[in-house]
Amino acid sequence: MMKVVIIEDEFYVTKHLSALVEEAGYDCVGIYHSGEAFLNKTDWDFDVAMVDIFLSVKLTGLDIAKEIKSQNKSFFFLTANQDEKTLKAAAMLAPNAYITKPFNPNDVIAALKTIEYQLPSFIEIIDTHGKRNINPMDIVFVKSDRSYIEIQTLEEKIVQRKSLSEMAEELPDFFIRVHRSYLVNHHLIDYQSTVIVAVNGHEIPISRTYKDNLGEIS
Repeated sequence: MMKVVIIEDEFYVTKHLSALVEEAGYDCVGIYHSGEAFLNKTDWDFDVAMVDIFLSVKLTGLDIAKEIKSQNKSFFFLTANQDEKTLKAAAMLAPNAYITKPFNPNDVIAALKTIEYQLPSFIEIIDTHGKRNINPMDIVFVKSDRSYIEIQTLEEKIVQRKSLSEMAEELPDFFIRVHRSYLVNHHLIDYQSTVIVAVNGHEIPISRTYKDNLGEIS
């Protein structure tokens, strides 16, 4: 689920925006009423920021956007100001969108959805090499082993301390639960029978509980 933060000094606006975020199916993970509060408290664990350009304290939304951009995070501006100087300064930061107030809720949701489609779909893992990202398309299947999971990719097996349900939430919709202990990549299925599914050369058991998830592979 995409994580959103709101940096806006008007309380009623933040209330409206946070409701829009939740209604659109995203997670509002932070609301900040000044740039200083955002920089002091953020852990940068978000995907996109909504930024008001004219905040009521020293730092402006333009200042905050520079910091957000330096962290390779997506952002878009919300502002009632449309003067040429402000527009040019905002454009120099290459925001994902620029929405004027009073805003149309559909414009905000459209901006969020556009950013969601643009976000990289990599899965972050932690192993002996530290943190790294893997492409879900390269994952063949995921197997549960008590409090750990085994991620079988096209090239290696990776062990993570995580539940299968937690992993399922991070993976795209083309991963299917075929057994209480297995998620498989639908795109890599070779064939199936009533009791097993072959995925890139690996035979995975199918349980009665989850067999309807699989359907017919054409």
